[in-house]
Amino acid sequence: MTALLLEKIVKRFDTTTILRQLNLLVQEGQVYGLLGANGAGKSTLIHLIMGFLYPDSGRIEVFGKTPSAMHGQIGYLPERLRYHTHCSAREYLTYMGNFAGMRGASLTSRINDLLELVGLTESADKRMRNYSKGMTQRVGIAQALLSDPQLLLIDEPSSGLDPQGQLEMRDLLLDLRSQGHTILICSHQLDEIEAVCNRVGILVHGAIAAETDLAQLTGTNGVVITLKETPTDALDFALRSIDPSIVRDDRFITVPENSPSLQGRLLQLLLDEGYTVASLQPSLGNLRDLYLHVVSGKEPPAEMQPQAPLAILDSLLAGEEQQ
Repeated sequence: MTALLLEKIVKRFDTTTILRQLNLLVQEGQVYGLLGANGAGKSTLIHLIMGFLYPDSGRIEVFGKTPSAMHGQIGYLPERLRYHTHCSAREYLTYMGNFAGMRGASLTSRINDLLELVGLTESADKRMRNYSKGMTQRVGIAQALLSDPQLLLIDEPSSGLDPQGQLEMRDLLLDLRSQGHTILICSHQLDEIEAVCNRVGILVHGAIAAETDLAQLTGTNGVVITLKETPTDALDFALRSIDPSIVRDDRFITVPENSPSLQGRLLQLLLDEGYTVASLQPSLGNLRDLYLHVVSGKEPPAEMQPQAPLAILDSLLAGEEQQ
């Protein structure tokens, strides 16, 4: 099912055109990453989807309805969310839930579930003024999920976070992806989009200049293994003894050229050493190359040039009819 449809969107502020005939299609259950430099129009796009702004022309649908008709079904984490830091996370979420019309035991249960999801159960009753930036960002995710929205919009999720906070945010987004949430993430951080999203669009001068499934960007048959634990340096020697080309960066292990036997030996080593594999995904080595290629003004490969949403829908329907 189509979760988000934007067709020929134009948005101007005075004489400045921010979005130019923008087309975008997000399917239900998809985590779509929108890459673009600062000032490319990513936040304006989110504000249009939320109904904070109106396009000068074009069409926006969220699960087949207008944004105004989906009030309460779109969760939103802005890049800079202002918090009442004298409150605890539990008090803040209770206030936001009441503001949205939620009450009683169902709200209490929902807040408890979300605090556990974002890893803040033990800190739930501490004042937010004592939270790290990463912890407050996770409160923001919980706030965006309070009403169990059908669509989640996240603007620059790792903005201002230190490396540990970035890893924690990445893990949380991967958890949301595994639960089947439909998410649009706007970011200028390529590694974040690579790790979390399954489809990506590149926004240049107010339009989608290139779009592709991340799996199509696998330049080799390599894999990236994400561990739940941070390994010791001793693991690096063991990894090199299996294959010198294997590279570890914190909890991420990249195998440039994978094979069933190599993967089996590597997974057995990690098991023997007591590590837990959080995910195993194809390596995505050339998203950076594609991004730099497109933002320099060059055309993307034909298969990565964006289509109008109606053309994509026609293709999806044709595929369903053939099955």
